[in-house]
Order: sequence, then C-alpha cells, then structure tokens
Amino acid sequence: LVFTASSAFAAITVVSVKGDALYSDGGAYKPLKKGQQLKEGTRIQTGTKSQAVLDIDGHMVTIKALTLIKVYKNIATQDASTNSIGLKYGSINAKVKKLPKVKTSFLITTPVATSSVRGTEQNTSNGPLFGMQVFVPEGQLNVMSNGENRNVRGGLGYNKKEGDPRSDNVSNPMQNNFIGRLNPNNLTDEERDILNQYGDQLVDSTQTPADILDNTEGSATVDMNLIWQ
Repeated sequence: LVFTASSAFAAITVVSVKGDALYSDGGAYKPLKKGQQLKEGTRIQTGTKSQAVLDIDGHMVTIKALTLIKVYKNIATQDASTNSIGLKYGSINAKVKKLPKVKTSFLITTPVATSSVRGTEQNTSNGPLFGMQVFVPEGQLNVMSNGENRNVRGGLGYNKKEGDPRSDNVSNPMQNNFIGRLNPNNLTDEERDILNQYGDQLVDSTQTPADILDNTEGSATVDMNLIWQ
C-alpha cells in the first residue's frame, strides 16, 4: 500500500495535447507529446487554438492556448505533496484534489500574486493589460500579493494589475454575470453619472436606461479583455 501511494506522487504526465505545444527542460524547445513524463523545472508553451493537459501528482492542469508556464516544484512524500507553477502569461485551469492524510500545497504564481489551491478548482489568467485574474467555480483558495491576503470562495474571483496596491472587489465576477452596461458616446456628463450610479434600477423593470435618457441614439464604445479558450 505504501509503495502504491508513493508511486502516484512526484510525477508529471502529459495526458493530452491538442494543436501545437512545446516544452523545454533546460535545452531547446521540443514538441510536447501525449504520455511523456516531465520533470521539475520544465517550461511549456502552447500556440493558437492549442492546449495541453497535465496530471501532476493526481491534480489536473489544463494549459490553454497562447500560454507559457514553468513547473517550479514537484515534490512528494508519503504524507505531503508540494507543487508550484509559474504562469508567465496566458490561462490555465487547475483542479486540485484534497488527498486524504496528505498535506497538499499547490501554488500558482504570476508576476502579480500567488494563489494557494487545495481541494478546489480555479481558472487563472495573466497578461500585461488586465494583470492576474482568478475565478473559483467552487471551493475556496487564498491569494497573496505584497502583504495582501484575500480568501476567494466559489463563484467569486480575484483581479489585480501589476503595480496596483490592492485587488478589485472579489464579487466583481459574479456581478458581471448580471450587469451589463452599454453607454452611448453622446451622453452628457450628468446623464453618464446617473446611469453609472443607478443603472437600470432607476425605474420599474419595463423600462431601460435608454428610456430614461430619451432613447438616445448613437455609437457605443465597448472595452473587452479577450482570453483564449
């Protein structure tokens, strides 16, 4: 039983590869292949419309398109499992198991912050424009950055840009599922302030902000952050 448990740890296995994915374990980059074993310190890079799935000590990590990661740590004993992934840019999904009688530490580090995952799932993205974004479908995790510690529960998220002293409100991802704003360009400053403050709560549900603003017409500007899936 001890031998079986030990052999399941300290192993990085490529479960699947879709499209173009490369790896480097200290030398030149080479094509990543299904079924191969990787070692601590390996870098992995995916191309457009590509992804790779890793089994790291029983934890499943999906590396999405246009992403660069490095496996900093992959250490295991009979009673502890320690893994650390560096996300330079792009997006990953991590499903981390809570192993019985095993102290599990699974860190995802970006230039902005570090998330600590245990027995949960998280989607993590990092880029120069939007910084680090973490969404937790279920469970709970902790994010640490320059002395700031935030607990993020299922359905909520974390967002912080590099250089910002504090992160955004953790409820923002949930709010974005319910609130959408599309403001015409030709609003007056007063109209824009009213709309931003009250939104569609100004009137009953049969009316919209456009009704309040006399059906103002015109072009609109929409800001979007695109994350490859």
